[in-house]
Amino acid sequence: MPLMRWLAPGFSYVIIRKRRGHAMRQPKIVIVGAGLVGGSAALFAAVAIPSAEIVIIDVARVRAEGQVLDLAHAAAFWGHNRFYAGDYDHARDADIVVITAGAGVKPGQTRLDLARTNADIAMEIVDRVAPLAPDAIYVIAANPCDVLAGVVFDHLRCARERVISTGTSLDTGRLRSLLSERLGVVASAIHAYVLGEHGESALIAWSAATVSGMPLETFLARSGKELGPASRDLILRSVHEAAKLIKEGKGATHYGIASAIGRICEAIVHNTDLILTVGIVHAEVEGVPEVCLSLPMVINGGGAQLMAYPELDPAEREALQRSARIVKDATDSVLPRG
Repeated sequence: MPLMRWLAPGFSYVIIRKRRGHAMRQPKIVIVGAGLVGGSAALFAAVAIPSAEIVIIDVARVRAEGQVLDLAHAAAFWGHNRFYAGDYDHARDADIVVITAGAGVKPGQTRLDLARTNADIAMEIVDRVAPLAPDAIYVIAANPCDVLAGVVFDHLRCARERVISTGTSLDTGRLRSLLSERLGVVASAIHAYVLGEHGESALIAWSAATVSGMPLETFLARSGKELGPASRDLILRSVHEAAKLIKEGKGATHYGIASAIGRICEAIVHNTDLILTVGIVHAEVEGVPEVCLSLPMVINGGGAQLMAYPELDPAEREALQRSARIVKDATDSVLPRG
């Protein structure tokens, strides 16, 4: 007997908010992929947006039903969310579509092989959802997220701000956690960003970092803390290797990226103008055209927009250009030809 038969109708209420100048009904979030990331993302989004209607879609319907049943029980303690395990027909009029579905890396498979496989999956999802939710904002979390966001944007031909890669939002969170431990300052007082690709070519914008409202170098001089070149290289390596360490310990990473997804959804629904390092397809980054990279972006009811290009030193600009070329080449290699 399907699990959904045992789900009592959830109580819900309608909220009104503004997006692009018109009122919206109760927000509807569709998450495609009911694995660890998708299920955790549904949890974080529900806690952040207690009024949201959340639909989980998965090729394995029973897995989506299991996630929904567990979430419905959890939601009894905090809000009025409605959860559904659905098919693509349930994506109608979605405000946000989160794509977590995708294959994992198999033995002997290259990163480009994975990109091609997951690009096909992403385009199939978009083909099913777009006619039903023509105004939806897409949040791409499946990897390689920047490449997939580029493919989805090319496929949809929509406004740039409506296709968002989770990008380096998690990397930035990891960076701030590491710096908090190193400097003895709460992470919320640290404004430092990981830019570029969500991958090995990502860079830390040290020249723009601030701690407790002052430039990083000023803070270091006044506090007596040390953060020299060797320490900075170690921190960047630690950011890159964090996922590997987590997988060795527990088999998979999901809470970090799910938390980032929840924050992105919250910023869209509540129109908060939150700044996160996420990616959209920019017209140009450091001379590289039409490429999805993460920069500090403002996220609100319209999606993600770049308000001001970050001021970087020459070495950082060179590193960002290199990262842009890597993502651009990978994206071009999987885009449909012709």
